[in-house]
Amino acid sequence: MLVQGKGAVRFGDPAFVAAVNDLVPRLQAIPTVSDVQSPLDVANRDLIAADGRTAMVTFKVAGDENEAQDNVTAALAATTAAQRAHPQLRVEEYGTASANKALGQAFANDFRKAEYTSLPVTLIILVFAFGSLVAAGIPLLLGLTAVFGALGLLGPFSHLIPVSQGQIDSVVLLIGLAVGVDYSMFYLRRKLDERHAGMDNATALARAAATSGRAVLISGLTVMTAMAGMFLAGNAVFTSFGLGTILVVAVAIIGSLTVLPAVIAKLGDRVEAGRAPIIARRRAEGRAPVWGFIVDHVLRLPGLSLALGVALLVALALPALSMHTVDPGTVGLPRGLAIMHT
Repeated sequence: MLVQGKGAVRFGDPAFVAAVNDLVPRLQAIPTVSDVQSPLDVANRDLIAADGRTAMVTFKVAGDENEAQDNVTAALAATTAAQRAHPQLRVEEYGTASANKALGQAFANDFRKAEYTSLPVTLIILVFAFGSLVAAGIPLLLGLTAVFGALGLLGPFSHLIPVSQGQIDSVVLLIGLAVGVDYSMFYLRRKLDERHAGMDNATALARAAATSGRAVLISGLTVMTAMAGMFLAGNAVFTSFGLGTILVVAVAIIGSLTVLPAVIAKLGDRVEAGRAPIIARRRAEGRAPVWGFIVDHVLRLPGLSLALGVALLVALALPALSMHTVDPGTVGLPRGLAIMHT
């Protein structure tokens, strides 16, 4: 706990002493707080800064890492009350429990922002991709169900593997939407293309299952295998990322191979309901001049295209050779958090 004088106020001044004498009893009255040490005690002179403007009031919060985040709430309220009662001083609280609590709240706020921004933006992109609201809603629905399923599965798995709940929620949301949308687009796009080519709904769906369904399975298993490497890092955060990603991809695969074809079969041609006139017409005409130009040239010069693609990837990867990775610790925390102003 930091107590700092403003202006000419220094340790030993009546206002400074009054603030400390007000703060210490507030903390001592909290059941989850113990071992409160006051800088006014002669034995605790090491809690006073050399410039005489700042002093520390130290204490311990009961509970493990998770319990302490809840138990520190009363101490934060006492800090706020002391600050209001003594505006001529700066009274702030910082510690592991309060930092974890602030970070958890920041992650929760970020998760809500991701929900508010990702969903509408994704829907708009899908409308442009499919040309109809129903077809655009199906990938979004699969992505969301994959996210909810993975978050539910994280509960029992967290009893076996430590999970960083605040951080993993956002990762599961973003990865779940990404793979859910991708896998649905594979399936749905192929089914629509076959249907537009003259196939009946059953045949079009069967061909989509035989081609795009297999691609979804192989793609998903590849992603899960790659993310399993996170478990080798020996870091709880990376382990959480790996576990969350594997679970959400697994749920997306299962949904893509079971529920998705069932929904498409049930809807039939109604999957293209709610068409966006201009976009749907362009899709029906099959006009994609940019992609057509690229594909034509790639097929015409496959060797040169491969060489250019590899060269581009190598050029993009070169900066990684001089990249230095470190754990930034508290330096990497957002400067907008109140705990970073202490």
